[in-house]
Amino acid sequence: MKYQTVIFDLDGTIADTSPGILNCHRYAHQMLGRTEPPEEILRGVIGGPLLLTYQSVFNFSEQDARQAIAYYRQRYAEKGLYEAAVYPGMEQVLGSLKKAGCQIGLATLKAERFLEVMLKNMGIKDYFDAVYGMDDADRRTKAQLIELCMCDLKAAPVSTVLVGDSVHDQDGARCAGVAFLGVTYGFGFKQGTLSPKVGAVAVADNCTQLLELLL
Repeated sequence: MKYQTVIFDLDGTIADTSPGILNCHRYAHQMLGRTEPPEEILRGVIGGPLLLTYQSVFNFSEQDARQAIAYYRQRYAEKGLYEAAVYPGMEQVLGSLKKAGCQIGLATLKAERFLEVMLKNMGIKDYFDAVYGMDDADRRTKAQLIELCMCDLKAAPVSTVLVGDSVHDQDGARCAGVAFLGVTYGFGFKQGTLSPKVGAVAVADNCTQLLELLL
């Protein structure tokens, strides 16, 4: 066992949550009378903090951004959280880590209040020892979420790794002082674009490789 504690991102790492996310962004834009961004743009913001996304990518004022987020989460609560599917092989990864004695955490920029229902619906809730997401004020950073998991699990940075698919995960791991293992099957990094030389201890192109790298 290479790491005593493995903390996962959710979107694009554990599950394909893109249908729910894209539909909620579209809904938020429609409700505010804004032109719907192209799908390429919407896919590019998956996994990022919503407040920053609406202000810096969609060019909303803070007031409009917070209203858009309210609409986004309204639809997500009703439909979006059910529009997700665990990646093939990921449940085997989680089960093997648990069997090996690893502590497993979840640190996601998705709203924390959605996580229990999502994990239960996908059948993977019991694998996790600590679960943290974005607070209602949208103030938590990825690094803070990682640190909350580590505090819960009494995990040392030297024996902890974050598994994620985006630069938000990579930066969060660096700020929290933990190792970063990047995956290229999600929404952010693509195969051949992420190298251990730029901050990842390893790179996995699928769940089989991921399990081999973790154990």
